[in-house]
Amino acid sequence: MPAVGSHDVLSQPPRPVESRFELAARRLIDTWLDQGTVRCSAEDVVLAADFLKRCGLTAEILPGLEVRLTSARGRSRITTREGTVMAALRCLVTLDAQHASGSDVANAA
Repeated sequence: MPAVGSHDVLSQPPRPVESRFELAARRLIDTWLDQGTVRCSAEDVVLAADFLKRCGLTAEILPGLEVRLTSARGRSRITTREGTVMAALRCLVTLDAQHASGSDVANAA
């Protein structure tokens, strides 16, 4: 259910959309809520991987259903497709929060 409220877009314009993942994020979450489960396709992971570059993370799709996430500092971990998309969603929320507070985008990695 949508929240009731107002936002003055003249004094606080929304952050511009810069990736396809940002457009797909709501569809992904709505699908998960409707289905009652979190499942990600290979295309979802490709969109998330492209977006994660902005957060300083490189996503390497591995055989099977795993993805290696590597930070700009060289730290890496292996996660699932769903974990990769969730990392991208966390990065998106961070960017939105930083935009709302007026701070510069920090390196999330």
